[in-house]
Amino acid sequence: MSDAPKPRPFILPNRQHVTKEPDPGGRWSAQFPDMIGYSSQGGGKVPADFGWNTNPKQWQEELTPQTLAERFEELRVLPPKQEAPALPAPAKP
Repeated sequence: MSDAPKPRPFILPNRQHVTKEPDPGGRWSAQFPDMIGYSSQGGGKVPADFGWNTNPKQWQEELTPQTLAERFEELRVLPPKQEAPALPAPAKP
């Protein structure tokens, strides 16, 4: 075995400057206008007393093909039906 020290990995001190990658801190750049950084990932909190009024998962599970068909018929809007054109008058001899 060798007593030589292990080589250190090459670490670039300012990688973003060299690679032109978006800044990991989330600062906006005209070069990457659609980048997502730390500042654009939210960070809000949900209040401790927050509660849902409904449970969408339960509502979906309770739907049956029959209830879906009924709801579809309630919500369906059809264009007005055009009247059939009148038949021409019979020719007089």
